[in-house]
Amino acid sequence: MAKSKRRRDPDEQPRPQVKPVVWVSGVLSLLAVALAAVAVPINAVALGMPLMLAFLLSIAQAGSIGVALFYPRSAIVISCSAVFLLAMAARSDDPAAIWPVSVTTLIGHGLLLGVLGVSQAWPAGLRCWLGGVAAAVGAAVLAPQSVPANAVAGNLIVFGAVTGGVFGGALVVRQWRQISSQLVQERRLSADEHAKRVIAEEKTRIARELHDVIAHSMSLINVQATTAQYRHPNLDPRLIAEFDEMAAASRQALGEMRSVLGVLRNGQTGGELVPQPGLARIPELIDSAGRAGVDVSAHGTELLEDGTGSEIAGIAAYRIVQEALSNVTRHAPGARTEVRFARSGGELTITVRNSAPDRAVTPVQGGGHGLVGMQERAAIVDGNVHFRHLDDGGYEVRAVLPLHPTENDAQEREDP
Repeated sequence: MAKSKRRRDPDEQPRPQVKPVVWVSGVLSLLAVALAAVAVPINAVALGMPLMLAFLLSIAQAGSIGVALFYPRSAIVISCSAVFLLAMAARSDDPAAIWPVSVTTLIGHGLLLGVLGVSQAWPAGLRCWLGGVAAAVGAAVLAPQSVPANAVAGNLIVFGAVTGGVFGGALVVRQWRQISSQLVQERRLSADEHAKRVIAEEKTRIARELHDVIAHSMSLINVQATTAQYRHPNLDPRLIAEFDEMAAASRQALGEMRSVLGVLRNGQTGGELVPQPGLARIPELIDSAGRAGVDVSAHGTELLEDGTGSEIAGIAAYRIVQEALSNVTRHAPGARTEVRFARSGGELTITVRNSAPDRAVTPVQGGGHGLVGMQERAAIVDGNVHFRHLDDGGYEVRAVLPLHPTENDAQEREDP
């Protein structure tokens, strides 16, 4: 039978993550306690030390292992001193005694070297190894015992070789960890570069599609609107004016399209340096929508003539009004539309509200990116946009845009 997974309670608090240093400290503490428990009776019984002295020196050397994580220099001094004092305090008439470095002293100093080799730079471990060997040799010279010289020499060689091997292994582990960390970092950088390359390729693809599809169609519209009065010389003057409006609008759209294509094709440049629409051109945009057949009225346009405020906020306001009026044209043809502007506390509030359409409307196919685009433009200047359906069947778009320069605006100006 398959085991059922435990479902987590939404109110259950996540378990706190234990840092690696806590785990390491706990393990080393247990090793230090076990080492001290074994070293005290060995030093007191086998090497004839006074019990209190054996207890203090054993605790000092075992404790230096944990101290090395936080105070490596102090740990080196404590352990090397313990090696020297333990050898000096030993009193044994047994020629077979292990002296000047006992097994527990060898293990304690070796563990310390392992900790230093993994956690500290190599000079610290090297000083500890040289200090331990010097302490053992010094004790053997200053306080000779009844142990044969060849046994003492062998003991010192084993002590130096074992502790040196432990230190070398710890250095290998440290180097392996550093190499692994560098590999992870390099992989992360490679992934970031790959993501940037994918984005650049996608930008190029979008630019190519825009050029092949939209730019071609807009160019065709511009040519037809511009040459209409010459191809049909008997046109009504009002139709000629309307064709001129269409030609001007298509030329403006083509200019903006070239700017967008420049940005998409080359992320290192800012595109063509064409004037961007701002607050001052919003009344012109509303008049253009009215001439295109939208029953639109505007209130508070005099607030747009102040001339102060962020340029990015002005562009965002223009595009939001443009998209809102375009949505009215597509989704609510013939609806009465009202555009209101209000300023308070350095913020511009834009409200575009339309009534229900005067006839049934066939849904317009589209990706629904217009509303998302409005929200993104508002977010650039730390503003917000809200949409809602009205009780009478209409629709409202309400945007609040700070007009003072924001951090995003400053960043936009600083970027080349």
